[in-house]
Amino acid sequence: MPIFRILTVGARLLVTTGLIWVLAMRIDLGRAAVIIAHASVPLLAAALGGLLAANLVTALRWHLILAAATPSPGPATLAKLILVGLYFNQVLPSGIGGDAVRALRCRSLGIGLGAAVRSILLDRACGYSVLIAIYAVALPGLLNNLHDVRGRSAIIAVLACGAAGLMALVSLDRLPSAILRFPMITTFALLSGEARCLLTHPRRCGAALGLSVLSIALTILSFELVADAIGSRLSFGIWAMVVPPVSLIQLLPVSLAGWGVREAALIVALGWFGVPAEAALATSVAMGLCLIAIGLPGGLIWLTNWDISRARRA
Repeated sequence: MPIFRILTVGARLLVTTGLIWVLAMRIDLGRAAVIIAHASVPLLAAALGGLLAANLVTALRWHLILAAATPSPGPATLAKLILVGLYFNQVLPSGIGGDAVRALRCRSLGIGLGAAVRSILLDRACGYSVLIAIYAVALPGLLNNLHDVRGRSAIIAVLACGAAGLMALVSLDRLPSAILRFPMITTFALLSGEARCLLTHPRRCGAALGLSVLSIALTILSFELVADAIGSRLSFGIWAMVVPPVSLIQLLPVSLAGWGVREAALIVALGWFGVPAEAALATSVAMGLCLIAIGLPGGLIWLTNWDISRARRA
């Protein structure tokens, strides 16, 4: 393992450990554990169903995007690849480790690595664009519940950074040619062209964005079900305000599989709506456990090569 990667993993481990230690110093972990232990199993099962459905919808969206550039193995095979990616997102120190594995599995199916990577990134971008749109619509409600000036500035800054990232996505190929010669920049420049190409096809773009809305709605519903399972009952509308900023903050590649960052962000966000810190921590941990449970079948699929063996024979 290169020294840079070792340092990166070590830094993320340090951040994760530090965040958990800070939470342990300020929150009654015993109380949070009791709340999780008394969670409603049927509601947690419903949340797992919602997360699984969200990933199946994502497979349809990925199929739609991939098929526009190269022959797709079909939504069923792509759904298996997504589950494999979810598994590696939990076991690899990098937050994008699962996407890298998905791209390599695509290559095993005869799909060009470049096309696979760009389709995965464009698929992610469709989801994030809808997430940012929901964030922007919900911003007035968030600001009405937040009276701290620094908190308001942070919420607006997160939204601004997310919007700036999407704007960069569709304009990178307009950079000077001297910059576009760098391999990494070239890859993202090609992605910019494909993103604009998607925007010029209203039916395909509308379908991709519609599937993104459905996927994110199912994810928000899963958060609500997990919270209901532990007794923190908030409306779907409130969760629609909470999930986008928490999801964007969790994208920061500073911790292992988002642990620590998600907990800290949810504790702060749910605190705006009067949820005790222990209940917020229990909600975040329960959601993390649900994500692990959803990813476990991906490990079995990867071990048996079920995602690529049948597709190769077909």
